[in-house]
This record gives sequence, structure tokens and C-alpha cells, in this order.
Amino acid sequence: MIRSALTAAACALLASCASEKEPALPDDPLAFPVEEQEPAYIPTYSKTVVAGWPKGRSLDPHDQSRVRLDEEVHAYHVGRLPSRDRREMHEAHTVYRVEQDARWDTRLPATPMDSRGVVLGIVEPSRSAVPSTTLIEQERQSLMAKTQSLTITMAKLGTLQKDLEKKRLAFEEAEEESKEIQTYLSKTIQERDQARTELEQVKTRLEELEDAERLRLRSSSQGFGSSKK
Repeated sequence: MIRSALTAAACALLASCASEKEPALPDDPLAFPVEEQEPAYIPTYSKTVVAGWPKGRSLDPHDQSRVRLDEEVHAYHVGRLPSRDRREMHEAHTVYRVEQDARWDTRLPATPMDSRGVVLGIVEPSRSAVPSTTLIEQERQSLMAKTQSLTITMAKLGTLQKDLEKKRLAFEEAEEESKEIQTYLSKTIQERDQARTELEQVKTRLEELEDAERLRLRSSSQGFGSSKK
């Protein structure tokens, strides 16, 4: 009897619920006044929010194409179109229509932006950039030895280059000094030749004067002898 009573009560409750009509939803999207509506408190990066931020950098076309889709413009070739009343006709032309406005690209990027590193700098302790095997360790030691040897060789080459530079400067100075000596020697030889020529001229002049003097003395002695006779 208790079970039958509970069954009857449940049926009556279901019948009463089915008989009640659900309240119709209002067609007005703003069912309540604006002042009574509760704000959703959804944070957005609006112009008001970022107004106090420092001036950002301007995106280049490549980066901008990865976050924002350009508008899509389609071209349609329309043939001759008569009017509805058939009293006029438009010539064939091309119609350009904006099919999709510019919009943000909310899809997951196929090629992500440049990575800034692991988030929060967390690295798994067991992770190693290079596996620590015996062969790789030997190669690392060999490369380190070669690098050290190359560094020593480069230092020696630098020292030799400095020595060669000093020798080159000394050679250039000696060559310049040799040129000066050759110039001075050429000038001295020229002056010597000129002095020798002048000396020869003076010697010739002296000989001429001596000949003239002897001739004068002979002439005068002959004239004196003839006057005594």
C-alpha cells in the first residue's frame, strides 16, 4: 500500500509539472535595464587599459601577417545587365566586393614566434644538451686541445708579425738613409768634377801667364842688348 501511494504521488507530481507551461524568454536581448545588469568583468586590452603603457614598437608586415588577417576583396566580372523595367542596360564591368574585413588571427600559429626560452627558466635536471658518452667526451677534449694549440699558434704568429713589422720599418729607414747617402755622394762627385775642371782652367791660365811672362822677359832682354851696342 505504501509503494502504491508513493507511485500515485509521483505520477501526480509529474502531471502537475507537465501541465505547467515554461515561461517564454523575452525577445529583447536587454531584458533588464542597463543599471540593473551585472557586469561580466571580462578583462580586455582596450585603448583605455593600455593608455598609460609605454609606446610599443610598430610591427613589420611579416610579423603583422602572423597575428592579423588582411581583408579579402573579391572581383566579379558582371556582363551586361538590363534594368528591371528593361528600359536601360549597364555595360559589362568588374565589381569589387569586400567579402571579409580585416580580423585577428585566433588560430594556433603554424610557425610560432621566436622563443624567449623555457617558461620561468625551469629545466629538467636530467636534461643535457649533449649526451655524456665516452666518445663525445674524447672529441670534446680533443677539440679543447686543438683550440688551445690554435690559440698559442695565433699568439706566436702575432709576435712574429710584430717583429716583421719592426724589421720592415728598420729596412725602410735604412733604404731612405741609403738614398740620402747616394744623393749626397752624387752631389759631392759633381762638386769634385766641377772643382777639378776649374782647377784645370786655373792651371792652364797660369801656364799661359807664365809663357807670356817669359816671352816678355826675353823680349825686354833682347831690346836692352841691342840698345847697348
